[in-house]
Amino acid sequence: MTERPYWIAGGVVGWGAIVLTQSAGLPQFDQYAHVGPGFVPSAVGLGLILLGMMLALQIRRGVPFEEQGAEDINDAHVVSYKALGLVALACALPMVTMPTLGFVATCTGCFVLIAAAFKSNRWMLNLILGLGFSVLCWWLFGKLGVQLGGLLPAMGM
Repeated sequence: MTERPYWIAGGVVGWGAIVLTQSAGLPQFDQYAHVGPGFVPSAVGLGLILLGMMLALQIRRGVPFEEQGAEDINDAHVVSYKALGLVALACALPMVTMPTLGFVATCTGCFVLIAAAFKSNRWMLNLILGLGFSVLCWWLFGKLGVQLGGLLPAMGM
């Protein structure tokens, strides 16, 4: 008899419960946009709980978990831990640099790291593109009324 992986369903339900619990403190509805900042995370949390319960039901019924074949699969493919590390660093970078360096510099750094993870060696082009996209996003969010801090850390613009 094969082991039934109920822990996977429990993990999905647990993750949904964490998301739902954390979003409970946020306003669900807003007068201006009618959708508050807690609405989407709450919907995602409820969806995860529902999907976890459906997964548990499928496991209970004995639905087998088998790898599905694909046309373009390469069995010789190896994981690039360098690329994985660069992506992880890009994900962690905002937590460390956003308060001191600001939005534009942080997003530019994230862009350069992700481009490097995709094996781009054109560092100067990546830096210029990242800076351009970051300034554009900063400016557009400013036009929407969302303040992301100054253009530069020392500036209060």
